[in-house]
Amino acid sequence: MSNYGRCKDCEWGEPESGTWKWYCSYYKTYEDPDEVQDCKQFKERGSSSGGCFLTTACCDYKGLPDDCYELETMRKLRDDYISKQSYGEKLIKDYYAEAPEIVDRINSSANKDEILEKMYEKITNIVKMVDDGKKDEAIIHYMMLLHDLSKLK
Repeated sequence: MSNYGRCKDCEWGEPESGTWKWYCSYYKTYEDPDEVQDCKQFKERGSSSGGCFLTTACCDYKGLPDDCYELETMRKLRDDYISKQSYGEKLIKDYYAEAPEIVDRINSSANKDEILEKMYEKITNIVKMVDDGKKDEAIIHYMMLLHDLSKLK
């Protein structure tokens, strides 16, 4: 389902210095900030949901809602723990730059179902780590998952 919004109201949009255009860090394009767009990646600036691309991909595959336990747990980990670490801002920014492309590659893969099933299994284990208070271990495992998936062609 697409959302309507202006680039300058979107979390992905950043003003480009010295120009009237904004840079979309999701699509890596320059856009008119006042142009109304029908963009499936529109995310209202300041919104705390969204951004969990890998978790969202496998939860969508499983038919789980956007407020399922797995997504809520991973968002809470990001917002309440990772973002407060000295490395948090960079880790989150790097993830947002890499994960959408990985999801696109998964979605166009011939063995998409197999990949998403294995991802979901790993993510449920990561969620269990978070539940058990092993947040740093959960982060390491999630980043290892991202690294392994980044090798997909």
